[in-house]
Amino acid sequence: MALGCIADELSDEIAEYHQKLVPLIFSLLNDGTMEIVKYACSALEAILEGLGDAIKQYLPQLMERLVVLLDSGSIEVKPIALAAIGSAAHSSGDDFAPYFDEVVKRVKQAMALTGDDVLALRGVATDTAGTLAESVGKDAFRPHLEETMKLALEGMEIESSNMRDCGFCYFGVMSRVFKEEFSQYLQFIAPHLIRTFKADESSAFGFTQTSEDMDDDEDADFNVSTAVADEKEVAADAAGELFASTGAGFLPYLEATTEELVELLDHYSDSTRKSAMIALFTFIRTINKMSSPEQWQPGVPV
Repeated sequence: MALGCIADELSDEIAEYHQKLVPLIFSLLNDGTMEIVKYACSALEAILEGLGDAIKQYLPQLMERLVVLLDSGSIEVKPIALAAIGSAAHSSGDDFAPYFDEVVKRVKQAMALTGDDVLALRGVATDTAGTLAESVGKDAFRPHLEETMKLALEGMEIESSNMRDCGFCYFGVMSRVFKEEFSQYLQFIAPHLIRTFKADESSAFGFTQTSEDMDDDEDADFNVSTAVADEKEVAADAAGELFASTGAGFLPYLEATTEELVELLDHYSDSTRKSAMIALFTFIRTINKMSSPEQWQPGVPV
């Protein structure tokens, strides 16, 4: 667990020791104690992010073991194993192609799971679908786009901020991969963006307050759901990515989205405010790019 935490913060530095660390973690993946396997997967996921080309030597053994864990591991281990597979795909790029068909099949199965006990796995699967698309490219992933989009949109209807976070991340990545071709799905995504931006952050705790309560409670302003705040942050990031990637296809939703992002500039969460500001700057840059501006020349216009 400690190794995983260090690798999260210092991935490049930890990657220098991969020849010693990765074989040790591989041996732990075969441990009979699922708690140990779970932490070994987490550490492996973090280390893989910084491996780059060095991952090639481990890929066959790595994928063989991780797929077994994904198929037969405990419900706690499966999401971590799938996340590690996503990290492997991210680091290996084109070299992941031989494993793509088997992995994407399992990803779609996980994206269709129902029940509270499998939401974590379904969320990781949604994230991993985007990672796979970036790794293998749009041509290889196109046969799976429609089905994964359908499953991701169904996941957005589940009452779970984490599922919506994963969905927004997936939409942003897919728009980056497929560009203008992704515009056909914006009519389904835009309502989810607006709904999240307008979400009441106090309702998630299931309480109501009277005016007397508000007067007596010095911390009334802090009775909010940080999960919904995080969801708004991720949605703002996705909005910027969607417009930058799809261009004119996003124009029908630009005004309503802009109005909501401006409202978020007063949000209590600094990270949510930051994401809203970045999205608005992205909107400005995209509009400018679409207007075919003249090349800027140094000096003041006479």
